[in-house]
Amino acid sequence: MEDVSKEWLTHRVTEEEDGRRIESIIKHTLGFSRRRVQVLTRSNGFTLNGKKAHLDRRVKTGDLLRVCVHQEEESNLAPVEMDLVILYEDDDLLVLDKPPGIEVHPPEQKARFRPTLAHGVAHYFEQQGLKARVRPLHRLDKDTTGVVVFAKSAFAHQALDRQLRKDSLQRGYQAILIDEPAEAVGSIRAPIGRDPDHPMRRMVCDDGEEAVTHYRVRQTLPNRLCLVEVQLETGRTHQIRVHFSHLGIPLVGDRMYGGHSPLIERQALHSAWVSFQQPRTGEIVKVTAELPEDMRRLLEP
Repeated sequence: MEDVSKEWLTHRVTEEEDGRRIESIIKHTLGFSRRRVQVLTRSNGFTLNGKKAHLDRRVKTGDLLRVCVHQEEESNLAPVEMDLVILYEDDDLLVLDKPPGIEVHPPEQKARFRPTLAHGVAHYFEQQGLKARVRPLHRLDKDTTGVVVFAKSAFAHQALDRQLRKDSLQRGYQAILIDEPAEAVGSIRAPIGRDPDHPMRRMVCDDGEEAVTHYRVRQTLPNRLCLVEVQLETGRTHQIRVHFSHLGIPLVGDRMYGGHSPLIERQALHSAWVSFQQPRTGEIVKVTAELPEDMRRLLEP
């Protein structure tokens, strides 16, 4: 009998899959990693026609394979009540609109406790009766706003992380620059590495990691401030901020990279949208977040 504390993904074996091993179906058809398959094996996390089976068992057309996609687990963070702006939610994912001034997830080393968005998610899961660890798919800088994706299970996190690495998960940003770029549409290709003189900063350097940023100018103001839409081909730390600073047109308000301004108290950077395949159904989901008020004020004539 299947464990009611688990959620299951059901797969009916097709004619093309007849004769394949269970392990092959779980890995290559359903997309589970080798490590996740090992966890499933130890936890009785799959059944064939309602019964336990070995990974090397060969399936037949019409067989019913059920695989655990979520199992109750203890939270990895203390719950902290906070107001969350939920943009999208389903059985696998929670997508939030992050405000400025809060970190997505606590760093490994912290001198003192400070609540993060992840602590708020832990509280939300607790209130929903969901026993799960908090798994952010990606991070935003403390003062960057907008779309952040959290997975509700290891299965969902692994599925979206694979999409992120294969570029099938797309993210778009909006940034306000202190001046116009030389070209209205362009790409910045410049490797990024650590700044040896500042542990928190990054810089363009020959021995850095490949970094590619695509942008398009959307609005230019009389004071020369410029709104750009940005899409990342790579995802390096501070990539957008570093690349535009490298061009000599840093983001407005970005004290770390030369854009200090009295007009805004943070870097004018917003995670505007994300597009991905829903882990179980494969349906394309696009989630957007409106430009925050402090950035909208910069664009007023």
